[in-house]
Amino acid sequence: MSGTEQTAVFSAFFAAYCDQVFADYDKLPEKTNQRLAAQQLGIPQSTLNKLLKSRNEISNCTESQNRKRKRESKSKATDEALFMWFKQASAMNAPINRSILMTKANDLAKKMGKINFNATDGWLTRWKDRHDIVYKKLHGEKQDADASGADSWIKTTWPTDLNKYGPENIFNLDETGLYYRATPDYCMVLKNAPASAGKKNKARITVALTCNMTGVKNLPVDYFSTINAWMTSFIFESYLRKWDSTLDYKIALILDNCTAHPNFSLKNFELVFIPPNTTSLIQPLDQGIIKAFKTFYRSDMRRQIIDAIDDGQGNGNDIATNMTVLQAIHMSHNAWMKVTTSCIVNCFKKSGMVPITTNEALALDLPDVPVNISGLQIDKETFNEWLDVDKDLEVFQVMNDDEIAAEIVSHKEQGNDVEVHDEDEVEYAEDRVPVTRSEVFNAINTLRRAIEEHDIGTNYFDTLNNLGHIMMVSIPKKQGQITDFFKST
Repeated sequence: MSGTEQTAVFSAFFAAYCDQVFADYDKLPEKTNQRLAAQQLGIPQSTLNKLLKSRNEISNCTESQNRKRKRESKSKATDEALFMWFKQASAMNAPINRSILMTKANDLAKKMGKINFNATDGWLTRWKDRHDIVYKKLHGEKQDADASGADSWIKTTWPTDLNKYGPENIFNLDETGLYYRATPDYCMVLKNAPASAGKKNKARITVALTCNMTGVKNLPVDYFSTINAWMTSFIFESYLRKWDSTLDYKIALILDNCTAHPNFSLKNFELVFIPPNTTSLIQPLDQGIIKAFKTFYRSDMRRQIIDAIDDGQGNGNDIATNMTVLQAIHMSHNAWMKVTTSCIVNCFKKSGMVPITTNEALALDLPDVPVNISGLQIDKETFNEWLDVDKDLEVFQVMNDDEIAAEIVSHKEQGNDVEVHDEDEVEYAEDRVPVTRSEVFNAINTLRRAIEEHDIGTNYFDTLNNLGHIMMVSIPKKQGQITDFFKST
């Protein structure tokens, strides 16, 4: 080996060694002193001191050799805050350049108390590499840019992920806002009678729906409460980490680039982010799955309102106003169960994520979900207006710099800012009285009589008996006092 070759090998070895030391150093807590850092890295403190003093020169040297290595940022909070701001700005089609990013990074760092931070060209380059951000020329028309970007991603980027995972291991997750108490704006009245308009009820929840390419839906319900009923990055991360802990195989999860979807590492997940402003074109859930879910939800709500009116429980608006979050969760779950496998599979095809033949493409238009449920009619125009009442409802917060900084700092200091509930902890009406054993017994007997009288089918008796047994075991008996046996008569 010539002297030149030996020098090249040594340079490559030294560069790799320095990169590893810097990467391990960056993973240490920010306030770790050099002595302790050297001990944890297993190198003399004098060596670490020299390397850190020459870090800029060493980094410039390795960058000039095109060694693009993704590593943890020393200023991780600033890194995360800038990425959150970038995704939010991109979603609003704001033009962003290098100068804007560096200025914004410094602003966010100061708001988080990082007074010694200064965004350099090298830091920004590494930040871009960590988050796979590139510069692209702006197009004149937003719609053309969206279609072009979506088509390019489907043809060039997506095939790699498609070949890496089987269809059963490719999932899509998306959120939708739901006015769970909203009723139709119009009603049928006699020609000369006044229509009593009820105020549109804007009580809301955010529903996150998840399904895979074969039509399988993620069914367990997790309930989180926040002040504004928005999805947050902490709820999202908590949900995925819980799901990840149940898996023993790898899956890909397709996501949009909203600020509530941080990019982080999981043992069994690969997070696949579609390009900004392409969700309406290539996100499967936006191709008709969410619409089908809401159609079933509002069809079920309409049926319940009519049944309640027939039973003399009040008008539609009064009945809807008394609906609890728990009822909305049950109705959402039932609506999601009714979305068909074929609907989900067709929407994945419609998005372009599943290769299709020319003949298949002709049959991809999804039929409208019937609005005639149990013989109850509503005109199509009114139903569609009701269906779209929360179509554009925000599901995540558009934050200013102070709010971004506060959220990142809060996450690091407190770990979480949301309350997580089991289903039986969800909101009840304030005056709700616990159901007693005798009420359960009477209800089971009433259902048994109804089955007999209406000749519904004896095969339901076993199910009813099992349910009665479970309920009676689950509800504790009221404990009597010994003095009860000696009451005076």
